[in-house]
Amino acid sequence: MNKKKKISKKMIIILVVIILIILAIFLKPKKEEKTKIESELIEKRDIATSISATGVITTDTTQNVVSKLTGFEIASVNVKEGDKVSVGDVICTFDTSTIQDNLATAKNSLSISQAQSNIGIQGATRSLNDAISGKNTQVSTTQAEVDSALQKYQDAQNQLNNAKNALASLEQQLASIQGTYNQKSTSYKQVQTQYNMLETAYNSASDVYKSKQALEENAKNKYNQYSSGLVPPEVEKEYKDAQTASAEALANMKNAEGQYFAYKPTYDKELSEFTPIKNSYETLSSSVATSRGTVSQLEATVGTLKSTYDNLVNALNSTVSTSDSTIASMQDALTNTELSASLNTQTQNSQIKALQDQVNDGILKSTVNGTVTSVNAKPGELYTGSTIAVIDGVEVFVIEAEIDEYDIADVEVGMKVLIKTDATRDEELEGRIIYTAPSATTSVASMMGTATTTPVSTGSATYKVKIALDEQNERLRLGMNARLSIITDSKEDVWSVPSDAIHEKEDGTKYIEILKNEETEEKEELPVTTGIEGSYYIQIMSDKLKDGMKVVLPVGNSTDSIEALIEMMGPNAGV
Repeated sequence: MNKKKKISKKMIIILVVIILIILAIFLKPKKEEKTKIESELIEKRDIATSISATGVITTDTTQNVVSKLTGFEIASVNVKEGDKVSVGDVICTFDTSTIQDNLATAKNSLSISQAQSNIGIQGATRSLNDAISGKNTQVSTTQAEVDSALQKYQDAQNQLNNAKNALASLEQQLASIQGTYNQKSTSYKQVQTQYNMLETAYNSASDVYKSKQALEENAKNKYNQYSSGLVPPEVEKEYKDAQTASAEALANMKNAEGQYFAYKPTYDKELSEFTPIKNSYETLSSSVATSRGTVSQLEATVGTLKSTYDNLVNALNSTVSTSDSTIASMQDALTNTELSASLNTQTQNSQIKALQDQVNDGILKSTVNGTVTSVNAKPGELYTGSTIAVIDGVEVFVIEAEIDEYDIADVEVGMKVLIKTDATRDEELEGRIIYTAPSATTSVASMMGTATTTPVSTGSATYKVKIALDEQNERLRLGMNARLSIITDSKEDVWSVPSDAIHEKEDGTKYIEILKNEETEEKEELPVTTGIEGSYYIQIMSDKLKDGMKVVLPVGNSTDSIEALIEMMGPNAGV
């Protein structure tokens, strides 16, 4: 089959409308030349797009009747092929007489074991009570010493707490001036550094001046050795250079001296401000150190008293432990007796339950309502574990359908499906997609080609889907055919008009014509945007839409013809 493009449902409807229009043109009697404008009330509707398909009623609740009793003889088979069965109906039975005898013996043994266990439990209970009653007389002698040691330990602990509080107060005071001390210390060190630098510079300049002055004095002595006018030039130059160097050194010394003595008041002021803060900080630091020593001594005392108290407590606990050990031994003996009795009872009950389950398994019942489609066992046969019968259930029907490759990509699990069958007449059922096949079920293809050409597939694949009914219907039967409308998209309560009432301009904008006055047939354009499109109606959107508006329909598309078309297309024509 050559199928290049699927003809959609919308295309079929358009063809039907065209045919109706043609028939209306040629068959309708001629009237006056002016045709009355036809209109329709703009209303809010539920609109949906759908895919049509057909399916078959089937079931997912098939039961293969099998039993756990392999190796036993089948006593009876109560059904045959074609029988209708309900949940709980007996399908077949096994010969379980040997199991029933073993079950009676196991129940008798359980009664005897329980009586013997009760005697052992009573004796162990008496021993435990005797051990408990002797405990109090063995532990009372050391309690007074423990109480006295506890009091001494608590008194020392209180002294330690007071010392710690005093230490915390001193540390808080120290911390409160720490910031100021650090700030002043930093400021003082900076000023002291500057002061020391200026003092060093002054002393250095003074030393240089003294050195230059000594050189000048030496040069002067050499100069004075000669009479006026007879001084050698080099001696005269040496003397003048020494005078110049000495004068420069003096100037430098005076400058350094000026800076040094100018900065000294700043240094003295900083020192006077820092000294009291430093003294307070050092005093508090000393007090904190002393308080910490006191705390350390008290902690040692508390530790000694705590050790004494702990030793006495250990002695008391040892006495209690000895008594408790005796009691625990008695309790263990009682518990072991009870556990042994319980385990024995549990083991025997498990044997009884296993035997009872085998007896119950000897009667196979149906777990579904359905029809027996095969029976594979006979009375007297030894059962080996194979399927005894097959029951196709009818409690929960599903619908299987094949969707072609053109539409399957639009089908998703969870989509709503509208369902009609001949058996349910005009009643429309609802369901949901519960399964879509990942690969094609069939592919009808014909391969065309010659010896010199590559074959080309011209077939169309189909994919299986399953639909679960929202509610089961008693009129349905396995194998019935169903007509399906798979809702791929929907909008509820939206403004809508017939699709052919939409007009489009050259720039792509869309509009409808609104009938303003029915008597004068005055109309106006209303720009709209369109949304989801159903079989006949299309969603429109505009902030100017309101109740009571009427849309102008194309010529020949009257209300009567619309209603007739919808009636012809069936109950889903509006979607």
